[in-house]
Amino acid sequence: MTTRMPSLKPMPVSILIVEHFPVVRAGIRRWLTATPDFAITGETPSAEEGLRMVEQLRPDLLLLDLVALRRFGYERLPAFRANQPLLPVILLNSRSENFHGMEMMCSSVNGYFPSDGDADELITAIRTVCSGKRHAVSAQRHGNEHAAMRHQRLSARELQVFHSMCRGERPTQTADRLSLSLSTVNRYRKLVCRKMGVDGVPGLIRYAIDQGIEVFPE
Repeated sequence: MTTRMPSLKPMPVSILIVEHFPVVRAGIRRWLTATPDFAITGETPSAEEGLRMVEQLRPDLLLLDLVALRRFGYERLPAFRANQPLLPVILLNSRSENFHGMEMMCSSVNGYFPSDGDADELITAIRTVCSGKRHAVSAQRHGNEHAAMRHQRLSARELQVFHSMCRGERPTQTADRLSLSLSTVNRYRKLVCRKMGVDGVPGLIRYAIDQGIEVFPE
């Protein structure tokens, strides 16, 4: 007589939610708890606390809010993957879709969820990035795919310098904040302008305004 081994059910995807706004966090929690193959391992409004929770809980996926990240510091985004290099990260956008699309190009982000997205879209995003793919918004959601191409050419470091230039930050301030030499920052500033096809900071600001890219003041 052959004994049939019981089939093992796959473990649910453990998800850590870092979302600044309580109402949004509650909505995401409600959506995800209704999905059997997802499990919320923790949640917090603070990116700093979220970093500690990533280290302690080692989730399968991180949902990270843009506002919480801004308060923590965009340049510190890679810290969330310091001990889990392959940790999928989806950036939750409560503001501008275009800014969100730009941030998605950073190596530490696998996809994003727009502010007007619904439960089905979030579930699709999670399953997409957990399968090892990048989740991108459709061209229709962005409005103009070709117009957005210029800022998508920038590397993660160039995006940081792009933001600092649009905020009116002096090169010395950028150098101190990013722990770079002044000559390196000036080189990045020239490279950003060349890739973006503008003559200087005013052109970058006009581009940001035209694309609806939010650059938060410090």
